[in-house]
Amino acid sequence: MNLTVLSDILLILVAVGVIAVRQMTWRPVLGGRDWLFPALAAVVGAALSVQSLNGGALGLIDVVAFVIEIVISLAVGAGMGAIAHIRPIARTAGAPAPGASAKAIALAAAEFETRTGAWGLALWVVLIGARVGLSFAFASFGSHLGISGGLILLVLAANRAARILVLHNRVLRRAQEPEGRRTAARGGSARIMVP
Repeated sequence: MNLTVLSDILLILVAVGVIAVRQMTWRPVLGGRDWLFPALAAVVGAALSVQSLNGGALGLIDVVAFVIEIVISLAVGAGMGAIAHIRPIARTAGAPAPGASAKAIALAAAEFETRTGAWGLALWVVLIGARVGLSFAFASFGSHLGISGGLILLVLAANRAARILVLHNRVLRRAQEPEGRRTAARGGSARIMVP
């Protein structure tokens, strides 16, 4: 097993672990800050993907690998956003302390929290399974991009972006509901789980 394959496996295991925990815990919807991770993963993924080509040109199989994996990732991400549970955050009165970090201010401003739960975790496993299966298929066709760690990060970024887009639209619609409907749907106390 070479170092590239080992690093890809490690990257997959870390991503699976982090996202699995996030699927099962309530997390505040932070608006623009939610886009930070997909943006960072996309930039690093693009850089690693270009590096994996070793100065060569993209082949047809590389383009096919990219398109297939991104489409699957976007579809699974949209599904995760559609099935996510959303609830208002119950909080005591008060504002963040003067000089608080941007993250603390965003947490204090969050009105809703979300989690996808077991079904979201199942969709995540489907995405990882598809990614692993397609990696073997694309490797047999000689794709350099299809087996790169960069594409793993691009798939992850696309998945998270689609999830956030769908989730934010749902939260926006929920925030526009009359207050009486939201209060009736609350059904218990909510808490902030710090990311």
